[in-house]
Amino acid sequence: MQDDLFARPAAPPPSLFFALLPSEGDQAVLDEALRLHADRFGPSRPIAAAKRHVTLLYLGQPLDEQIPSLVQGAQRALETLVCDPFVLTLDQVGVFGRNALVLAASQTPPALAQLDARLREAALRQRLQRVKAPVLHPHLTLAHNDGRRAPVEACAPVRLAFDAFVLLRGGVPDAYQELGRWSLG
Repeated sequence: MQDDLFARPAAPPPSLFFALLPSEGDQAVLDEALRLHADRFGPSRPIAAAKRHVTLLYLGQPLDEQIPSLVQGAQRALETLVCDPFVLTLDQVGVFGRNALVLAASQTPPALAQLDARLREAALRQRLQRVKAPVLHPHLTLAHNDGRRAPVEACAPVRLAFDAFVLLRGGVPDAYQELGRWSLG
């Protein structure tokens, strides 16, 4: 805790978000996708396997003292959530934003669209969101490049099966802190 209430924090608070985590078995497939695509998009820094994810719903950057109540709210909001497991096909590659080399889905599976809608509704009911979240566009960041832009293009599909989603806290360099896990199905 800071002594000066009006001073800027030394670092921004960590982010909080719901996400899909690839299984350990899927990491080799993602490593191969990175190997195949990274050279075309310039020098890049790979994302550690422990940080690879598909963001579902970004909640914002709450203060540390707000996180326990947000986690409790998430548990209340999602205790009755029912959605089916699904396979996400990432069939596009490109650079998003300033420098994120990503695999993206050209289509959102119906079960993922349903999960997204129900998750947003539950977060709204429990007032979990601290920012306006963008529309879901399923993608997974493989690396960060040198800023070279590249349009999205078709690629060999990478299929990832998901039967759960998690609430993650960012701000840790090597991995995310898992604050909650919910099964699908």
